[in-house]
Amino acid sequence: MAKKDEISSTEKLLGLIRQKENNQDPPAKAEQSETFQKPQQQAMLSNVVPMRKKIGVGIDIGYHELNLAKVNQISDKRQELLDFISIPYEADITPNSTKFPLFLRNALKDFCGRSKKIALWNAISSAKVETRNLKIPKVTKKQIDNATYWTLKKDLSFNEDEMVFDYEVLGDVVEDGINKIEVMAYVAPRQDIAQQKNLFEKIGFPLTGISIVPFALQNLFRTEVVDTLGKDICSLFIGRDWSRIVIYSDGNLVLSRGIKAGIRSMIEAVAQEISKSKINITQQSIQPSESSVFGIEEESYILDIDEARKIFFDHISNAEPIRLEETGHILREHDVFGMIQPALERLVKQVERTLSHYYLHFNKERVSKVYVSGQMSVYERLFVFMKEQLDIPIDTMNPFSAKLNYLGIATIPGTLTEKEAFAPAIGMALSNNSLTPNFIYTYKDKQRFENTRRVNRGIFAGILFFLAVCFGLFLWGNNLIDQKKMELAKLQTEIEKFKPLVNKNLIINLASKTQNKRKAIKQLGEKYKGIAIINEISSITPSDIRLLSISANMGQKEQTGGNQANQQIEMEGVVMGDRLTFESILAGYIVKLKGSPMFGTPSIENKSFKYLDQKEVLLFSAKLDLV
Repeated sequence: MAKKDEISSTEKLLGLIRQKENNQDPPAKAEQSETFQKPQQQAMLSNVVPMRKKIGVGIDIGYHELNLAKVNQISDKRQELLDFISIPYEADITPNSTKFPLFLRNALKDFCGRSKKIALWNAISSAKVETRNLKIPKVTKKQIDNATYWTLKKDLSFNEDEMVFDYEVLGDVVEDGINKIEVMAYVAPRQDIAQQKNLFEKIGFPLTGISIVPFALQNLFRTEVVDTLGKDICSLFIGRDWSRIVIYSDGNLVLSRGIKAGIRSMIEAVAQEISKSKINITQQSIQPSESSVFGIEEESYILDIDEARKIFFDHISNAEPIRLEETGHILREHDVFGMIQPALERLVKQVERTLSHYYLHFNKERVSKVYVSGQMSVYERLFVFMKEQLDIPIDTMNPFSAKLNYLGIATIPGTLTEKEAFAPAIGMALSNNSLTPNFIYTYKDKQRFENTRRVNRGIFAGILFFLAVCFGLFLWGNNLIDQKKMELAKLQTEIEKFKPLVNKNLIINLASKTQNKRKAIKQLGEKYKGIAIINEISSITPSDIRLLSISANMGQKEQTGGNQANQQIEMEGVVMGDRLTFESILAGYIVKLKGSPMFGTPSIENKSFKYLDQKEVLLFSAKLDLV
C-alpha cells in the first residue's frame, strides 16, 4: 500500500484541530434499538447458490446521503437503468446512528417495491480491502487456488480468521517469455462483511453481494457503460480523510493504492492560514508575553475549523468572495487556492508516483485519462491544476451514457458532478457473480456450485440419453407396427380376392381329388418299384461281392387272417477275396441291406465254399422282405 503523506503542518496545530473534529463526530455505533422481522420466505441458500437476478439494486451509503440505483440486466451486453434516487440524511441520522437501520429499511422498501427478484449489492470501505495483481505460474485449474493463495501470502501477510481471501482470474499473459496466469487477488475484513450482511438481513433485505467501490467502477468499464476505448484509466477518489488511486487496464482493476491525503488536510491548511491572519491582528494589540500566557494562538486554531470548512466548500463550489467577520479581510478564489495548493501538490505528487510505479512494474501503456470522484469533483480549478502537473486529461465519470438505456426516466441529473455521484450506486447495480468480486460468494462457493452444476448436468445428460433411447425404441416400434399393418393389409387384400364357397360338396370333392392323387402316386411307385429295388441293391453291393441272380416275388399281397403276405426278393452271390475275410464282408453286406429303407430283415439261407475261375469264393443265398 501507499506510504503516508508528510503534511508539513505544526503537530500541535493538527492535534488541536483533529481533537475538535473528533469531538464533533457522532458517537460510536450502539446496539440497535429497533427490531425488524425477517421475511418468512427468505432463501437459506441465497449466498450458496448464485441466483442471478435480472434486476439489480446498487446501494451507496455516503457520509451525507444514501444513493440508490436500479438496473435491469437484459443481457451481458445490454443494461437498462430503471430508477435512481439520492436521499439526504435527516439531522439526527448518520450511518453509525441507531436510527439508520429503520431509515435504510424504509428507503429500500419504497425504492424496491414488492418485487422479490431483486439482487441487492452494497459496498464496504475499500480502505480495509487489500488488492494485488499477481502473475502465477501456468498451472491446472485445480491448482490455481493454492498458487494464488501462497503468492498473495508471500506478498501480503494476513490472518485467515480475520480476512476473507478470494481471487479472480483475468487471463493468460506472457511475462519474460514465460506463460503465466494473471489474477486479481484480494482480502477483505470478515467483521465488516458480517456487519453489513447482518444489518441488511435484520431489516428484511438480505444482500446478494458485498464488494467495494473500485470494483463497482470496474463494472462500468467492463459493461462499457463508461467506454475506455481500450485505454488504461485512472480513478482518483478524494475522500474526507484519505484518497484512493485505482488504475484499470482493459476494464480490469490492476493497481489500487490508498493515500493519507484528503479534504481534511486542505481544510486544515485553510484553518491554519486564517488563524495566522487572526493572530497577526491580535498580536498588534496584545503584548507577546500576554499572548503566550493566555494561549491565544491555540484558541484561535480551534475556533477556526468550522469557518475553514465553510470557506473551503464555498471555494470549490465557485461561490462569491468571502469576507472574514473578525478581520474584514476578503478571500478571493486565488487566495483560497493558494492556501490549499501545498496539499493539492502533495496529492497530485502521489498520483504521479503511482502512475510512474505502474509504468515501471506493469509494462503498460500511458494512462489516457484520470477520473476524479468525490466532493471535489465540482472543483474545476483542480482539473486544470492536475492536467498541468500530470499532462493527462482530467474528467468526471458519467455513468449516464448512451450505452445505459434510461429513456423511461423523466429526470436526469443536470451537472456532471451530480451524475458522477451516482457512479458507485449504478456500478453496484450492474453487479453479478460472474462479473463482480463478491465477498460473500468466494471461489469456494463457486467451486461448490460448479460441482453441483456438474452433477446436475450429468443427471440431466443421463435423463436425455434415456429419453433418446426410449424415443428411438418408440420410433422403431412404430415402424415395426407400420410394417405389420402393411403386411396385414396385403393379406386382407388377398383374402378379399380369394373367396371360395366352403360347403360339404366342396370338401368331398377336395378329399376325392386328394385320394386320387395319392393312388396315382402309389401306382407310379409300384410301376417302377423293380427298377428302384435293383438300383438300391446295386448301390449297396460292394465290389468284393458279385450277385449271380436276383428274383423277386412282386405279386399281390395276400391277406390271411388279417395279415398281408410279404413281398420277397431272393438273391445268390459270391464273396471274393481272402478266405479269412469272407464272413466279415458278408456280414457287413447284410447289415447295409438291413439299413436300407426298402428292405426288411435279410436272412442267409445257405452258404458254401466253391472255386470260381480257380479262385476260392464263398457262395451264399439270401432272402429280403420288401417294406
